[in-house]
Amino acid sequence: MTSAAAIAICAAAAFAVGSAARAETGAWAEAAHARVRLVAAVTATGSADTVALGLEIKLDPGWKTYWRAPGEGGLPPRFDWSGSGNLAAIAVSWPAPQRFEIGGMASVGYADHAILPLQAKLARPGEALALKLALRYAVCREICMLVEANVALDLPAGPAAGAPSPHAAAIARFEARVPRPAAEHGWRVAGISRKTMGEGSARRELVIVDIASEGAPLVAPELLIEGHDVRFGIAVPKPGPDAALRRFVAAVQGAGPPSGDLVLTLVDGERAGTFTVAAPR
Repeated sequence: MTSAAAIAICAAAAFAVGSAARAETGAWAEAAHARVRLVAAVTATGSADTVALGLEIKLDPGWKTYWRAPGEGGLPPRFDWSGSGNLAAIAVSWPAPQRFEIGGMASVGYADHAILPLQAKLARPGEALALKLALRYAVCREICMLVEANVALDLPAGPAAGAPSPHAAAIARFEARVPRPAAEHGWRVAGISRKTMGEGSARRELVIVDIASEGAPLVAPELLIEGHDVRFGIAVPKPGPDAALRRFVAAVQGAGPPSGDLVLTLVDGERAGTFTVAAPR
């Protein structure tokens, strides 16, 4: 959260409510204005070394939670899987987020209902999976609340092939919203540059990105920029050098220009794609 944010942060704890009726359905961890649980796409671990799961989030009307790179304000979710059994590694996928404003700051995240698809790699394929997550996430409306939740899922050993769970279709729908390589949409980065504006305390570093679409035209694109050593504000669309290009300008948050690789995520309606590019010098 930026120091300029006029957003109050309140701590809250989420408590597990009830018990899971089925092995592939974890209990909800309830908090004010939000609840989360773990669900599985299968009813048993099967013989494969990976299992498809999801972290399901439901929010009260008007409340939001944040994407992995929240923009000008906000806090990304933090995951601790260390209490799990038979888990070698786990990958979190991020469906394309939506843009919103809280306290006058532009951020990106999810409203109402979302599932983050998970791929759990088993340490011992064929055995049961005991998944435990200590989750730290923020939910916001006029104020933000920092929530700590503990959720679990115990998936038994047994055949998984041909036995999708009741959650499989919902997990697949959100998996379909995860950004694909941008080239699959005919998108490419036509140019990326850096510009410094102002002096002293007013000094700002800007990154300028030009995107070309060689497929269907871009309609209402939003560009999100991530770096390993700095954060970025939401990229603002600007007139491009010609009609074939879409230009975006984003402010670097923090000291110094970005370095290394940048991950760009372009969202245009139902389409979303990612690029990895070197930071401009």
